[in-house]
Amino acid sequence: MGERVQTPAVVMNMYYTGLGIARSLGERGVSVIGLSAQPRLYGNFTRYAKVLRCPDSRHEPEVLLHFLLNLGYDLGQVGVIFPTRDDDVLFLDRYRDELAPYFVPVVPERSVVERCLDKWKTYECALQADVPTPKCWVASNMNQLLEIAEGLTWPCVMKPVAAYHWRKGANWGLVGCRKAIAIQSRAQLAMEYTRIVQADERVLLQEIIAGPDDQLLVAACYLDRRSTWVGGFSAQKILQIPEGFGTGCIVRLVNRPELFEPTERLLKAMGFTGIAEVEYKWDSTLGQFRLIEINPRPWDQHRLGQACGVDLLYLAYCEHAGLPIPTVQRKVVEKTWVAEDVLIPSALQSLWRRDRRLWSLLLRARGERIYGIWSARDPLPFLVYLTMALLPALITTLTRRVWALIRKTRGHSLPTEESPV
Repeated sequence: MGERVQTPAVVMNMYYTGLGIARSLGERGVSVIGLSAQPRLYGNFTRYAKVLRCPDSRHEPEVLLHFLLNLGYDLGQVGVIFPTRDDDVLFLDRYRDELAPYFVPVVPERSVVERCLDKWKTYECALQADVPTPKCWVASNMNQLLEIAEGLTWPCVMKPVAAYHWRKGANWGLVGCRKAIAIQSRAQLAMEYTRIVQADERVLLQEIIAGPDDQLLVAACYLDRRSTWVGGFSAQKILQIPEGFGTGCIVRLVNRPELFEPTERLLKAMGFTGIAEVEYKWDSTLGQFRLIEINPRPWDQHRLGQACGVDLLYLAYCEHAGLPIPTVQRKVVEKTWVAEDVLIPSALQSLWRRDRRLWSLLLRARGERIYGIWSARDPLPFLVYLTMALLPALITTLTRRVWALIRKTRGHSLPTEESPV
């Protein structure tokens, strides 16, 4: 470890992203405070952060504000605070004036936050910056939806205009716990909207780019407070679960510098500052990468940046803590980030079903790996995940399947009217 740095870093939530931030900064000697609303969460047990139990930004924003004001007063110095979810970005933006005496948030200014989180505004910015993007439409009621449907090509995809809208309160259950919905026909469009409208009247319809998930690539970067490009790297989604509109659980570093120019052009046009993960998909028909979305914050796989010499979290920390921004020297390396809490259950399910895709799944995670939870230098989070989450889930699943098998076997052995007793 290096020499301790005085300005503390505060990390909101200790899932993959927060745990990765704590490790990236803690390994450099930065004092890290983790905030967690979940008492048994694996990230709470990292050696690289002092973790405090606190309210959740999604469910109790005003209570969390009070908590942070007290924390800031107790710290006696200004800290750098990192969001890990869209809800955290919105929270820090909403209360930036109240928090200003105590914390420097790593989020862009309000207008930029809106343009990034609102998919329709992102689409408009992409058109203005001449960055290729799938066609989009917005509907606010059934009549608009059906009118738009007249000009749609099937299949298409239905998304929230802003992802956090579908995660508020009971909305996540109302939308079927789906980030996006593939739509195959006008009839399905109307049926799905009837359900979705209970959560959010506005929906975004987007042209689907054909091709497998491994055609999704990411340009990750840091732009300083003058919106100047400091450094970036690129990565490829090898596997996401569920397929099509899931979360990347195997993501590999790749050298695709051609993504940087349109990314920089788009973000500068938006006046963006800070950490961004910009996702594209290769369109083989048009022979170009087309924009999917912008995340204006750290995301799950940000640790890949440290592996290739572009530690976006440390760049952000230094600038927001008033320290010189280190020079970036990107290097080409082969590293793969793996979400083991998704991959392990998926592999076991494939094994149980005798699915031959199991080996394909494992081969996709080959090579030198960085794990979302496991770290040889910080093993306790994985041990907590193993004992508190993975093993109980496996035991429950195994018990249910064995009982189902027993019931099925008993059902076959029962006598019928045609069989002799």
